[in-house]
Amino acid sequence: MELLTNPIALAKYLLTGMLIYGVFMVAERIRPVERHQPLSDLWFNLRWYVLYTVFSLLFQVAGLSLIVSWLQSFTGAPLFDIPQPQTGWEYGAATFFYFAVTDFFYYWFHRCQHKLPVLWEQHKLHHSDRSLNVTSSRRVHWLEEPLLVFFLSIPMGLLFGFSGLELGLLAFTEMLWLHFIHMNLKLNLRQLSSWVTGPQYHRIHHSFQDQHLDKNFAAFFPFWDILFGTYHAPQYNEFPETGLHNGTIYNRLWEATLLPFRAWAGPDYLGRYFKRRSAKTR
Repeated sequence: MELLTNPIALAKYLLTGMLIYGVFMVAERIRPVERHQPLSDLWFNLRWYVLYTVFSLLFQVAGLSLIVSWLQSFTGAPLFDIPQPQTGWEYGAATFFYFAVTDFFYYWFHRCQHKLPVLWEQHKLHHSDRSLNVTSSRRVHWLEEPLLVFFLSIPMGLLFGFSGLELGLLAFTEMLWLHFIHMNLKLNLRQLSSWVTGPQYHRIHHSFQDQHLDKNFAAFFPFWDILFGTYHAPQYNEFPETGLHNGTIYNRLWEATLLPFRAWAGPDYLGRYFKRRSAKTR
């Protein structure tokens, strides 16, 4: 609430985010995949980051972040309480388990965003970025925030308790990792690509080439893609172009804000929805 009522605090928060972007952008210059990305794409992403942040704060003020606590109290959750780590090895194991579970629920949420047209209308803004770079990490519609609560935070909160971990630090680490995998960086992880995600792994997910569609959904561990049959092993120096299959770009704030609502409000959307279930929408 303070960030929304205190302009100085909000400005400091946004500038911190911009500074983090800046550090990653400097690193991207080491070996970029694309050397001359359009400045218009970058400018939109930075402005959208500000708008997305404001909406995220509004959702917090509305009590969205408290839903998990309320449900835990009401149901007596969590079902499994992870023991308090006592040693460095136990802390490391609990941390790994936290990221693995988070990635499991994110994998299925992300896959649903691609397979269900009603969710794709919300997600395609993210995939419309033809200039994949660190700023693309927050080029997601602000509806992503409540959807993550219902698809990820609620099931995790009802099933598992991680009271022994520094959840704020882990959330910050997640944010940094999402920045990392969106980087415009020509980094070949080779054999490591089957163990951990990276910029090449995720760039393939953003590709519009037929062999890459609906592949590499995981955010942290490719294991989930391998297990559920959506893994595309990155080949050496395989860094495809990104964007939507039809080349559409959404680089206007109001257009991006209203994007899913216009589709959902369209004539006979439900009819088109069921017809497109078996067809590719990109």
